[in-house]
Amino acid sequence: MEEKNELRKKILALRNSMDKDEAEEKSSIIMEKLTQTEEYNQSRVVFVYMDFNNEVKTMPLIERMLSEKKKVVIPYTDTVNTVIIPSELKSTDDDLVLSKFGYLEPVLEKIRPVEPEEFDLVVVPGVVFDRKLNRIGFGKGYYDRILAKLKKSAKALAVAYDFQVLDEVPSEDYDVKMDMIITEKNIYTN
Repeated sequence: MEEKNELRKKILALRNSMDKDEAEEKSSIIMEKLTQTEEYNQSRVVFVYMDFNNEVKTMPLIERMLSEKKKVVIPYTDTVNTVIIPSELKSTDDDLVLSKFGYLEPVLEKIRPVEPEEFDLVVVPGVVFDRKLNRIGFGKGYYDRILAKLKKSAKALAVAYDFQVLDEVPSEDYDVKMDMIITEKNIYTN
C-alpha cells in the first residue's frame, strides 16, 4: 500500500507539472489513436471519465461520440456511498455542472442511470500503469467496482501519458487489468 501511495504522489506531481498546452497536445494524439481502434469503432455504449487536473482530456472525444450517435455514459460520483452512478449524457451544454472537486459531472436532476453490463467500452482514468496492463487509480476502488460488473465482451481502455506507464507496479488480486493502455507514444496490449 505504501509503495502505491509513493508512486501515486510521484506520478501526480509529474502530471500536475505539465503545462496546459502540452497536456492538450498529447491528449489529442492519444484520443486520435483511441478512435482508430477496433474496440472504439465497434462500440455503441461508451463509459468515459470526465478529466480534471491535467488528466488526458476527454471532452473532444465525448463531443465526437455524441456526433457519432454513440450512447455516452459519464460518472456521477456519490461520495457518501463511495460509488459511481453511470449516467447517460445527451448534451454537453445542458447536462453538466462543475462538481465540488472541480470536474464536470451530470446535473443531479438529469441523472439517467445506465447499468455497467450495457457498456461496450470503458475509457478508464488512472494515475500509474504498467506494461502488464495493471492500473493504480486514486485508491478508492470506484473504477474497480464498475469494471468488475462488465459483460465479457466489453473492453477497458486506459488513456495516459507515456510517463505514467512503468515497467511494473504493485497489484492485488482484486485489481482489474486493462485490455489496452494508449499513450501519446505507445499502445500497450496483451
